[in-house]
Parts: sequence; structure tokens; C-alpha cells
Amino acid sequence: MIDKLSFLKSGLDGASASAEEERLMQLFQNRAGLKKAYADLQDELHLLRDRLKQQEGATIRVQEQIEALGELLAGPDTGFSALVFYQLRSLWKTCHQQLAGFASELTRQQETRETAKHNEECEQARAARRAEADGRLKAAAVDADEKRERLNQADAEYQRLTAFWHYFKRRRLQRSLVALRDELLAAEAVVGHVHAECQAIEAEVLAPFPGISLAARRGINLAIIAYAELVCEQVDAFGLTARTKEAMARRVHEMSFGTRADCEGYMLRVQKAIAAVSSQKQINSQVKARLERLRGICEYRNSADTVPTADSLASAPGAVGKPGKPALTGVAPSPWNVLAEDYWDLYTLLLR
Repeated sequence: MIDKLSFLKSGLDGASASAEEERLMQLFQNRAGLKKAYADLQDELHLLRDRLKQQEGATIRVQEQIEALGELLAGPDTGFSALVFYQLRSLWKTCHQQLAGFASELTRQQETRETAKHNEECEQARAARRAEADGRLKAAAVDADEKRERLNQADAEYQRLTAFWHYFKRRRLQRSLVALRDELLAAEAVVGHVHAECQAIEAEVLAPFPGISLAARRGINLAIIAYAELVCEQVDAFGLTARTKEAMARRVHEMSFGTRADCEGYMLRVQKAIAAVSSQKQINSQVKARLERLRGICEYRNSADTVPTADSLASAPGAVGKPGKPALTGVAPSPWNVLAEDYWDLYTLLLR
């Protein structure tokens, strides 16, 4: 009895020690998890402090720019130049918006056409597969009907053989009935399989449109480039193309536009240029003529690229095409390489 009580006591002591060890292990794990969470929070705090310093620096720079702009506008000699500077930037923005609307409309039209063509091709392919499956279904149904008719005939003959002298014939016919039933089951299984295939073809969803084709994206990009050249020509009719590009590349205090009278002349021309760019009419024919010129001279880095190289669009004789491309007649080359100089933020509009 004493031995048994000692054993029970040692078992209870062991269970208590095991529970204590488990509790200590859990505490150590919790402590490690808390230390890791604390380290993560410290890292996040340092990151937020760095971002705060960067934002404070950006805020200070903006305030300095606002103060410098205020000083420019307050000066009798520099105020009008600052107005011209920002009006030129507004002209650039207007030209970009015109190009963006043109690019969006071209892309939408091409996507609509190619989506309709894709869906039509998918419908035709599905109709062809459905017709082929219907043919197999009819053939399988005919085969099953023939086997069913043969089985019925054999079964009717088996039912007529009731005399005792038909014993051996009935046994032979019974084996034939088993084979015919197996053939009928196989034929009906084929019918069910083909019928399920027809239902699956009928219920399948059309493949999603993969996107505008490479040739279409290249054509849209060339049309956008042609339109950008046309916009350059329209803005240059007021003598502002180069100055607008300069205003986008430099700061307001780095540019001067002359006396007050000169600045007023600039502002008048800017307003006229904005009106001319915003109210363009019959641009399709003009863009088409330039598009043909670009197709005759453009080159691509590889077969998968959609944006032509800027060097290939440099000013070149308009009446001479490249080898393997049609000759161009009556189309003057553009004095602006809009792709190389990224006029009107052209690269942001081109399709990749």
C-alpha cells in the first residue's frame, strides 16, 4: 500500500512539473512575440519619422516657391513674365488634353471593332464545334436505335421459342441477347457523352477579349504622333511652340518675355492658340496624310515593340519612302520630332 501511494504521489508531482514547464514555455513564447512586435513598431516609428521629415522638407520648398512667385508677381518688370509663363503651361496642358481625348477615342473605337470581331470568330468556332458534335450525336443516336431494334427483335424471337426442342437454340439466343444488351448500353453511353458535350458547348462562355492587336496599337500610336505634329504646327502658327516647350523645361524665374507690351502680346497669342487647338475641325484628313508619311519612315526596335524609334521619325524628305515601304508624295516632313522631344507629354499617351 505504501509503495502504491508513493507511486501516485510521484505521478502527481510529475504532472505538476510538466504543467509548470508548459506554462513557462508559453510565457517565453509570449515574451518573444512581444519583443518582435515591439521591434516592428520601432521600425515603423523610424520610418514614419523619416517620412515626416521628407514631408516637412517638401512643405518648406513649396512655401519658398510660393514666396518667390509672390515676389515675381509683385515686381512691375517680372509680374507679366510670370503670367505669360503660366499661360504657356496652360497651353501645354490644353494640347495634352486634346491629344488624350483623341487617343482615348481611337482606342475605344479600335477596341470596339476588335472585340466584335473576336466575339464573332468565337461564335463561329463554337457553331462549328456544335455542328460537328450534333453530327456525332445523330450518328450515335442512329447506332443506338439500330442496336435497340436488333435487341428487340432477338428478344421477341427468344419469347417465341417456348417448345422443349428449342432448348439449345434458346441458350444460343440467350447469349446473343447478353451481347446485344452490352452493345446497346455502350451505344447509349456514347449518346449520353456526346449529348453532354453538346450541352457544354452550348453553355460555355466566350473567351475574353485578349486586347488590341499589335498592328492596331502601332497604328494608334502613329496617329497620336501625327496629331501631335499637327498641334505643333497649329501652335507654331502663333510662334509659341518652342516657347511652350521651354516653359515646361524651366522655372518661372528663369524666363523673361520682355516688356509689359511684349508680355501682353504673348498672352493674346496664347489665348488664340488655345482657342485654335480646342476648336479643331476636320482633323482626320490632316492626321491621315501625316500618318501615311510616318508609316513610310517609321522603324521599330523589335517585332513586339509598339512605339517607333525617335531617330526614324526625324525630319526626312517626304517624297522618299524606306526600302519595302510605299513612296510618299505631296507630304512635307515635320520640323518637330515630337517623339524625341516628348512634345505635349506624348509618351504618357502611347499604347504599349
